[in-house]
Amino acid sequence: MNSPATLDSLEAALERAVARFDDGSTTSAQIRYHFGFGEDARRGKRLRSRLLLEVAEEEGGAPQEALEAGCAVEIIHEFSLIHDDIEDGDRLRRGRETLWSRYGLAHGINAGDALCSVAYLTLLEGSSAAPGRKLAMNRVLLAAHLAMCSGQGRDIAFETEPRVTMEDYRAMIGGKTAALFGAACELGALSAGASPERAGAYAQLGVAYGVAFQIEDDVLGTWGDSATTGKPCGADLAKRKWTFPVVWALAGPPSAARAGIAAAYARGTALTESDVTATMAALELLGARAAALRASRDELRQADALTDARGIDRSGRVRGFFQRAARRVA
Repeated sequence: MNSPATLDSLEAALERAVARFDDGSTTSAQIRYHFGFGEDARRGKRLRSRLLLEVAEEEGGAPQEALEAGCAVEIIHEFSLIHDDIEDGDRLRRGRETLWSRYGLAHGINAGDALCSVAYLTLLEGSSAAPGRKLAMNRVLLAAHLAMCSGQGRDIAFETEPRVTMEDYRAMIGGKTAALFGAACELGALSAGASPERAGAYAQLGVAYGVAFQIEDDVLGTWGDSATTGKPCGADLAKRKWTFPVVWALAGPPSAARAGIAAAYARGTALTESDVTATMAALELLGARAAALRASRDELRQADALTDARGIDRSGRVRGFFQRAARRVA
């Protein structure tokens, strides 16, 4: 488990990485606002970068040698959040105004683009890895970035789809969410000097974690309260998001509850407050929340099987970290 000193080092390194490219412009100030630097604001859990550090330590690497890679992964994640908020029309994140809501749409797009560049510059200029390994690490991050965009594109396209299959849903989260988890684990292994083959096995582990995380996040997006999520309760339903509970429920046998959900989503527009309340009740009646939590646990069990088959995470350190992180209460 990451020590308090390691977590402090990570947060300090992240602030330094962003400050390194701060040119005093409006864009730099907006990026600092998004992170909450210099003010008493809620910050991200740094889950992906902490996962990277856990893998690095499991593979015998020193945390300090993996910090820049951890920062790069975290910055890519934060860049994606800035653009996600724009694409989803979200005005609230972590209990405060989103960047685009505060500064305007054009500034939000521009600040996100700038932050994306900071991630790759951090890995190129900050990492102490040998040039060949540094090139391989950048390729891992770029490939994950491309997969994230593909997954996000699917998610946007889903907004007007009359029906989304479980196969479609899993393809979407495999890119949008799981790809960066996979990259985090792979980069952690590469930072510690692991072979490309061994690092690739860790990437598979990270992908399994990412799928579990997104399913769990879908539960929070449906039933979680704003104090936990930083967003209004039922926010995903209000936006007609195709989440695991909804996709699972609509794939089930005919029933009045299922028909009600299908009718609400068939209109192709945002759900009203009464629609959200009725849809949440129907999902609960059908057992969609329990099904989602079972699916998340299944992914974690598959991760256990993978570690045994590939001979990675022998101490259970990485699995233990993620299982603790995944126990979020809606």
